Amino acid sequence: MVVELELADPEDLWAEACATAMLSVGTPGWGAEVRDDGVRTEDVGNGWHGMSWVEGGRAILYGYDVDYSETRRQVPPIDLLAGGPAWLPWEWLAEMMREEHIVQYVYWWDGSAWARTDYPDGLEDGGGGVGRDHQVEESFLAWGDDPESAADAFEDLIKAARARAVDRDVVEALLRRLDPEQFDIALTGPFDAETILAVAGRAGLTAGSARPELPAGQGEPAGRRVHVIDHPGPWEPFEESFMTDGIPAHLCWSPSLGK
Repeated sequence: MVVELELADPEDLWAEACATAMLSVGTPGWGAEVRDDGVRTEDVGNGWHGMSWVEGGRAILYGYDVDYSETRRQVPPIDLLAGGPAWLPWEWLAEMMREEHIVQYVYWWDGSAWARTDYPDGLEDGGGGVGRDHQVEESFLAWGDDPESAADAFEDLIKAARARAVDRDVVEALLRRLDPEQFDIALTGPFDAETILAVAGRAGLTAGSARPELPAGQGEPAGRRVHVIDHPGPWEPFEESFMTDGIPAHLCWSPSLGK
């Protein structure tokens, strides 16, 4: 069983998150980053959120929120991919969840709607954090001589990103309204038009560029095991091997088990 979600269009989420990556290009670890597999937004000290495109105009969201995710320590564990469609990048998700260790939600967009697996009644996962990050924006936009003008220039960058038409003019218009010496966070990397345009190109937001895209899966793998974040306490079926090998999906929470 899956649940439909009311979230923004993935094109808007992608444009906003990638605009944040352009704005924060000089501060790795603060803001966002465009990667080979998608975009990540960093909620420093409080988690992270990611988005990836999947071939066929589909997308996935994933990550965790320290304050609002309640899916982490459920007993039995929750299978975040239960009921997922065949096209999910199953192998990539399994590897990502092992490497990241903490992943508390996975949503998927099939081209028309967002959905996720069902949870026990009332459980929150803290998901959907990709997109605008006003705290990050304020770090760069609110400390110069004309914050309103800087904010307007950033909105123009987001509009260009939505149109996949980021160019030097819109980037330089933003840079003219920013004063790095007055940022609320110190730069640790290059912050110029060339570097920002390179981020836009990796995100597929400049003319002629292509955004990163994962290949679609071919169906749920046989014998799939579910990643375990923490030892789920005194749970009779638990075995120590589950911490390294994962838990068989049939032992995890799902609506079909009535747990």
